[in-house]
Amino acid sequence: MTELIGFQTREDWMGREVLTLADVWPDVPRAMIVGLNPASSSVEAGHYYQGRVGQGQLRKLAAAGLFRAPAGRNFEDAALAAGVGFTDIVKRPSRGEGDVGADEIHYGSTQLADNLRSRHVGLIVSVFRHPVKVLLGSEGVAGMQSKRTSWGARVFRMPGPFDKRENVERVMLELSSHLKSGG
Repeated sequence: MTELIGFQTREDWMGREVLTLADVWPDVPRAMIVGLNPASSSVEAGHYYQGRVGQGQLRKLAAAGLFRAPAGRNFEDAALAAGVGFTDIVKRPSRGEGDVGADEIHYGSTQLADNLRSRHVGLIVSVFRHPVKVLLGSEGVAGMQSKRTSWGARVFRMPGPFDKRENVERVMLELSSHLKSGG
């Protein structure tokens, strides 16, 4: 077997072993960044959000004050230092959301909610729409969702990676204000 790098792990996913990214949990989670599933390129690198779009989304989170921006491409250490972790609904890597089945989303949803609830995560940052739908029942719109999770956590949905600049600035300012207010 090849040696694992970064945050790579082997995990049983729906009866099949997959090479994926391990959940990254801070000791006391202030927030968790939740994605649909890891990209194959991220799993190969052993780090979350290694693609151009993912890197851009994480840089927006750093600019909003969720954590400090790292010097390189890997965000896990900077996020952990700020009490922020990473996880996904579906553990099987793929090229995109079109490769993820509804059965996988259903399977991973219960585990995700249980893990977030048991660790008392108070803020969930959804890089894309899927985690919002899983946790709240609808995709919502970009920004802080008015509805909370069953255990009372706030959910923030990031703007799309190709959204208009003024929309991105407005939505990310909402997150920044929430963080500055102690949220």
